[in-house]
Amino acid sequence: MRASQISKWLLCTIAIGPLLRADVFAAGQTRPLFTRAPYLQFATTNSIHVVWRTAGPIHPVVRFGERLTRLTGRSEEINVRASLGTNGQSLKWSDLRTEENLRLPKLHSAPIGTFQYEARLTGLRTSTRYYYAVFDGDRRLTAAEENYSFVTPPPVGTPQRIRFWAIGDGGTGRQPQADVYHAMLDYVRRDEHPLDFWLHLGDMAYGTGRDVEFQSRFFESYELALRTWVCWPTMGNHEGFTSKGTTGIGPYYDAYVVPKRGEAGGVASGTEAYYAFDYGNIHFICLDSHDLERKPAGAMAKWLKADLEKAKADWLIAFWHHPPYTKGSHDSEKEKDLMEMRQHIMPIIESGGVDLVLTGHSHIYERSMLMDGAYATNVVSENVILDDGDGDPAGDGAYRKSGGINPHEGTVQVVAGNAGQTMSRKGTLPVFKTIILEYGSVLVDVYDDTLTATMINHAGKTRDVFSIVKRGTVQPARLALPWQPPEYVKPAIEIKVAAAPPIDYKILIARNSDWRFLAGDHPQGLDWTSPDFDDSVWKLGPSSFGFGNESRTQVARRRGKSGSIYLRKEFTIDQADRVTELGLMVDFADAFIAYVNGREVARNGIGRSSGRNAQKIKERMERGIVYFPLKDAQKYLRDGLNLLAIEAHAASADSIDLFIDPFLLLED
Repeated sequence: MRASQISKWLLCTIAIGPLLRADVFAAGQTRPLFTRAPYLQFATTNSIHVVWRTAGPIHPVVRFGERLTRLTGRSEEINVRASLGTNGQSLKWSDLRTEENLRLPKLHSAPIGTFQYEARLTGLRTSTRYYYAVFDGDRRLTAAEENYSFVTPPPVGTPQRIRFWAIGDGGTGRQPQADVYHAMLDYVRRDEHPLDFWLHLGDMAYGTGRDVEFQSRFFESYELALRTWVCWPTMGNHEGFTSKGTTGIGPYYDAYVVPKRGEAGGVASGTEAYYAFDYGNIHFICLDSHDLERKPAGAMAKWLKADLEKAKADWLIAFWHHPPYTKGSHDSEKEKDLMEMRQHIMPIIESGGVDLVLTGHSHIYERSMLMDGAYATNVVSENVILDDGDGDPAGDGAYRKSGGINPHEGTVQVVAGNAGQTMSRKGTLPVFKTIILEYGSVLVDVYDDTLTATMINHAGKTRDVFSIVKRGTVQPARLALPWQPPEYVKPAIEIKVAAAPPIDYKILIARNSDWRFLAGDHPQGLDWTSPDFDDSVWKLGPSSFGFGNESRTQVARRRGKSGSIYLRKEFTIDQADRVTELGLMVDFADAFIAYVNGREVARNGIGRSSGRNAQKIKERMERGIVYFPLKDAQKYLRDGLNLLAIEAHAASADSIDLFIDPFLLLED
């Protein structure tokens, strides 16, 4: 097959092919389990990185070649890192705490027993498809499938057709994230034009950027894309809960391998927090907008200026997390980190001739007109808009700029924080041409002197298109009275979105399970929520519990007293440090509090205190099963047996409603 035919076939395989677990051969033979499946990291015209994890060590080898059936190349450079815990922390992995293993660089907080391998493949040819496979010695661990492959970048400076995908704020593990991802895959399959790589604009691992959240909500969610297309990342504030740009330490920095010595083009930054790379005739710049100094005297700003001064590409594209312009779920007129990116970084960006800025953080899609010079707070459009058209080749026409790199000829700002997290809007900035409150992502196509960006929503529909053409000489003109978007009118009734369960989960406590329960009386204190509490005198019955015939286990009402039920149920966790999220699915009336191993993790409808002292209990008007993520539950879990305890209360002594029907989920 010709290269173009292979690309089209591969694209269909990625879009609709089955996900083969890394521990099962097609013929059914078992093999060691990948705890993080192989994925691609930064590529140059002659090299690329393959990264993966296993539970326990292997003898790592990556073989590669230009034919699937002839992998003649072999990795020569492999870095190894490990998570081995401390003495006595996990008896399961104690044998691995050898002198040799303990000398390995440590993973920040990966589950104990994790070994991470980072293989650099070298000696590659430009614009060439390679197939690869991961081995444990001579034993193959990855399937012999076409989608374990990649295409190397074209020669630097070459104007070839390039397509990349940009998404932000998607790492929830919920249905909208999956819808956005599959909408993109379907779109490029129908278009018969696959990706070359993708950018993630941050917040890929909600809620606190923990290692297990990266695994479940990023690596497993995008596994097929990650094995074929390099993802170039920038750190968001949610990754910043556990990773620090100042030190380069944390799960974010464990996950990614990016160029800090200028290996992929541009000026060496000396840090993985911000970096540059070239792809064809495009120069990309990634910044850390979260926790590094943003002012002009800071190291990042100085590096940015130096990098832009040396850039020679036809196109300059910058990306980071915090948008300098937004009125979505965040407000760039009020939030310091956003304001500083506008006030301190944007003047450097625009004087350096950057054409496109891609950001996330604000959970919305917003896209500006061609603009320059809007640095002050209380952003206005007068005299900062250079073209107030829609930029659509089929509408008002593409935005025009001179060929080459020229300062202050206009930048388009795109906020694409709409890839999965709950969205909202605060208002309108006058520099925006398009504002869409829908889940989606952005495809960017660059060919020679034309860049076209397309926002595709979660249903695969095109919702916004704009182009920039860089050709000849253009004299920018500032518009004194540009077009302005309509003023935002806040909806009279805002729809409150309930928490959704993860897509991929397993049930720890099934519906209709038997629970120990106490009804008609109150236990003393909170000892009853502890795993060590003796509940042998409590009754045993199947859920659901409450007044009336709808309950499988009915309890009697007591005149003049509010109804209450107390429940206890054990569940088992094999390895607590691999848990991403526990969630309670529950139908209830009127209110409840949930505990894991004696610690409160959820409360609904109870204003103060608990047990016999519970106050301000609200009547629940609606009924139906609701999902509650159990806050910080992973902190209280332990290997082996754990305990879920729940107290449910009716709103008053007159209430005829007392009902609780719980079951427990684990994000898998």
